[in-house]
Parts: sequence; structure tokens; C-alpha cells
Amino acid sequence: MSNNISIKIDNVSKIYKLYDKPIDKVKEALSLSRKKRYEEFYALRDISFEVYKGETFGIIGTNGSGKSTLLKIITGVVKPNQGNIQINGKVSALLELGAGFNPEYTGMENIYLNGITMGYSREEMEQKIPEILSFADIGDFINQPVKNYSSGMFARLAFAVAINVEPEVLIVDEALSVGDVFFQNKCFKKFDELRSKGITVLFVSHDLGSVKQMCSRVLWIEHGVQQMCGESVEVCNAYSNSIRKNSFFVDKSKLSDFYEVQRMNLQAYPPVSYAKESKCNDAVMIKSAFFQNSDGEIVTELESGKKYTFVEIIESLRQIEKCIAGFTIETLKGLWVINCNTAICALKEPFRVNANSIVRVEFSFVMPPIMKGNYIVGAAVSEGEIEEFEVLTWLYQVLDISVVNQGANSAIIDINPEIDVYSTTN
Repeated sequence: MSNNISIKIDNVSKIYKLYDKPIDKVKEALSLSRKKRYEEFYALRDISFEVYKGETFGIIGTNGSGKSTLLKIITGVVKPNQGNIQINGKVSALLELGAGFNPEYTGMENIYLNGITMGYSREEMEQKIPEILSFADIGDFINQPVKNYSSGMFARLAFAVAINVEPEVLIVDEALSVGDVFFQNKCFKKFDELRSKGITVLFVSHDLGSVKQMCSRVLWIEHGVQQMCGESVEVCNAYSNSIRKNSFFVDKSKLSDFYEVQRMNLQAYPPVSYAKESKCNDAVMIKSAFFQNSDGEIVTELESGKKYTFVEIIESLRQIEKCIAGFTIETLKGLWVINCNTAICALKEPFRVNANSIVRVEFSFVMPPIMKGNYIVGAAVSEGEIEEFEVLTWLYQVLDISVVNQGANSAIIDINPEIDVYSTTN
């Protein structure tokens, strides 16, 4: 295995034997005929991928897709039925809360216990204690039995230990979801530090925004079968498309009468292009999408504080009784900065689209003071109501835009507060 590869998984499969009754396993073992009394269940089937040294690699999929089984195989907890696994470096895994912790021991005692498990002496762990305690930040509870800890305290201590035993490969499986937002932010900053040190991170999460933001590449598995492995935004978007038809958006807004729109000429608008992972529909097509400034000119550079109109041209060969149109502006890593559609913004209701018609939907707004830089625009058409809808067409990367902001640009969005300073003189 190449020195720049941390993990290499080659055609790995895991099969479980499912017996109808526990006694069937005994009967099978004692039977001279060796008759099979079980059914084979493939938790994983022919999974193959590589993770490079210093890379943050994501694994996504619905519940029961095989993610946890794959991680247990990588950490050696479970043996595969076929395939090869190669790990280059010391692994520290945070698979579930409290794994490897003795509930009767105090937090401090468990720190030493985990260190010994990783091959460190007590003296070596004593040097790591201050940084572990500082990161966990659980105060005097460190001297209490961990059986008395909340799930958040478990996560803090487990993560603090995992990252401070100097692993070469760190595996994290949804354990951070129980922590508060401050602890999660602290952990994500730590991931950046680990990457800068060349430590490989294997990150499993249902939070696609975090996956797209943190991971350079992503593996998507479903029902034990590998669906995609590649660039994070592309894989996450394809995964979102696969489950989007079952998603719901809940809002208390009251629906009113449908809004009629008129026909127009398609030749007047620039053609649209989009990424290959987009969801397309032959009957409902987004034919054009663009921004106009206040003078009606088509632009790709938007300045914070100025008014623009996003125009979406839709051609429908079928009738849509309750149509929802919208667009998103996201960072290059896939983090949504703006999400606007006719069901949640000013109109707050779906509208009717007649069969064999062309619809022009306009969204006029003042560009907020977001950080200057390049952004990606997506456009979508859905059918249904606010409480339940199905995405008909979702085009990713229809536009690349540049945002200009004269502010400080130190964060995603700038604010313009009124500031008062009060002081006293002794």
C-alpha cells in the first residue's frame, strides 16, 4: 500500500446468518446432513475505496445502510467474510458514547484506561491529561463515575481522549450530535487542526451540511451496496436527490388561491447549464435562470446592499396544480447561505401551472452583506403544499456568481449594528 494512503478497502463484504429461531442454530450444528437453517443477509457487499493520508473522508447513507458495520470492520471489531482491509497508522475510534469506558470508573480513571488500551504508559498519559481536561471541560465531574454523566459529558470526554492519544487515523461516528452547538463548533475547529497535522479523519454523519463543509470526498452506501464515491458536494447532492421526494417542509403559513402566470417566448432568455448530479424531468424543465440588476441587465457579480432579481424560466408539458419554484445560493463547499422559494418567502403559497405553458418566476431582493467570494446557484421546481411536496426538477450549479462586499468580510454574513460604549472613571 502506498505511503500516502491511510485506509484501503478492497471488495469487502459482510454476511450475517439470520435464524428464525435460536434452536435452529443448534440443530444445524448437530445435524449430520449440514442442512442450512438460516438466510444470508449482506450487511455490506463488495465495498471498495481508499482514504488518503491527512484527508477528511465522509461516509453517508440512511439508517441501516451498513455505515456502522463498515466502521467496525475498519477498527477490527468485526471481521469481514471477504475482501481486504489495510490500515496505515494508529487508529482512534469514537464509534459510540462510552465505548471502552468502564461505567464504574471515574472520568480520570477512564482516561488512563483508554491510554493503556492505546499502548501508552501511565507516565505518558499524565503528560496528556491537562489538554484532555481542558478540551473536555467537565470540571469536577472528571472525578465522578462516568455512569453519572450525561450524554453530552460522555461525548466531551470521549472526544477529548480520542483526539489526544495522537492517532494517525481518527474515526468519528455521529458521536458529536449529542453535544451542544458550542462543543460541536469546538470539535470542527479541532478537525481543521488535525488535518493540518496530516491526521486522517473518517467522518460519519447524517448532517450533509457538515459533511460537505468538512470532507473532501464522500462514500455513499445504501442497503450495504456502494452507490457513489467521489467529490463531497457531488455525492451529497446525489444522495439528497434520492431521498428528497420523501422530505417535508413544515410551516404554519395558510395557503390561499392559486396564482396564474402568463406565457412567453423562450428565445429571449439565456440557456441553462447544470451539474450532472442534478435531478431532471422531461415534463417540467427549467429552461433559464439568471440574475438581473436594477437596470434589467443580466449580471453574474452581485454587490451587497444592492437590489437584484433572480429570474427562473420554467417550461411545463403537464399541469401542476400546486407548483413551488425556488433557488439557493451556496458556498463552494455546499453550505446553503440563501434558500428562497415561493412557499416560504413573500408569496408563501404554491401557484398553478397549466399544461404546455412557460412560466417566469421573479424573486426581487436586496443582496445581504455576505462574505465576498464565489458562490454556486441552484434552482428547483416542486409540486405540493408547504407541509408536503415532491421535487420535480432540481438543477445544481446553474450559475457561478461572485459576491462583492465592501465590509470587513470576516464571517459568512456581516451585520451593521448600532454600537454604544459605556465606561466609568474611578
